[in-house]
Amino acid sequence: MKPNRETASVSDQRLSRLLRLGVLVLAVGVLAFAGVYYQDQHVNAGPSLLSRQTDSAEQAVRKAPTNIGVRLQLAAAYRQGKRYDDALRQYDEILKADGTNRAAILGRGGALMATGDLTAAATAYRKITGAAATGEFAGADPQLEEAHYYLGSIAVTQGKSKVAITELQAAVKIDGSDSDALYLLGVARLRDGAPQLAVDSLKQALLFVPTGWCEPYSQLAQAYAKLGRLPQATYARAMTDFCHQKTAAATRQLKTLTAGPVAVDAMLGLALIAESESSNAEAASWFKKVLTVDATNVTAKSALSQLGVGPTPGPKSSPTTQGRS
Repeated sequence: MKPNRETASVSDQRLSRLLRLGVLVLAVGVLAFAGVYYQDQHVNAGPSLLSRQTDSAEQAVRKAPTNIGVRLQLAAAYRQGKRYDDALRQYDEILKADGTNRAAILGRGGALMATGDLTAAATAYRKITGAAATGEFAGADPQLEEAHYYLGSIAVTQGKSKVAITELQAAVKIDGSDSDALYLLGVARLRDGAPQLAVDSLKQALLFVPTGWCEPYSQLAQAYAKLGRLPQATYARAMTDFCHQKTAAATRQLKTLTAGPVAVDAMLGLALIAESESSNAEAASWFKKVLTVDATNVTAKSALSQLGVGPTPGPKSSPTTQGRS
């Protein structure tokens, strides 16, 4: 989220324009000098690594045009360079020779998504889900999981929540640790009017990626608000602020929650904030306070061990452990 900005006064705006004009004049002079110096001193570094990789793959395809492996490498290089039409031509050539080549089907779907053709991308992914859904190894098939995930992602984008839920549940059934699939499943469930199920999915996603990922906390805040669980919603908003580097606002909100139904989560959040600011002593203090409420909290014990501090468990255990809010 972007911070609010105050509107500048007329005089401030005029001064700002003058300052920018002065800076511009100076910058033009510096650039002119830099251009002369660059031409005199600069040695061309040559083509980029991606360009070299693409050239190499193109040469390999010219030498062995029927080699599917090198065509896949070339298509991948084109995708990395955002040359999606060129990538699609390579995938089409591969599929002419082997119409069931999964790597080409998945790559083609990804290139079509990048061009915005979601309908065609979904058609590509269904070639995998339709053929492999009942296969012997369907329950442990990473390519099938990927196809279900992207079908779910497309459905979320298109506002088809029920379709998204079906596809993402299929993906999570194959790989229960796919945090991206769990997050999108939470989004789809929230849009489908099932906030408690959304909470369950979003919290699972955060188990695997607890920090540095703002969207699940933002969606959690909405789901908790719909459920009327205000302390939990406040906690989720605070963690969203923390993720957006608004640590002062996050700290204020979390400190209001250190007694009550989300006390453990709030104290763990405060400990994470302290760690992010390299305040290890403060972080350890918060982790120890967690253990006075929940003596078996694995997160606090593990964190204290990493900090080189022995835990000081308290006399009681409480149902406010992390993961139950």
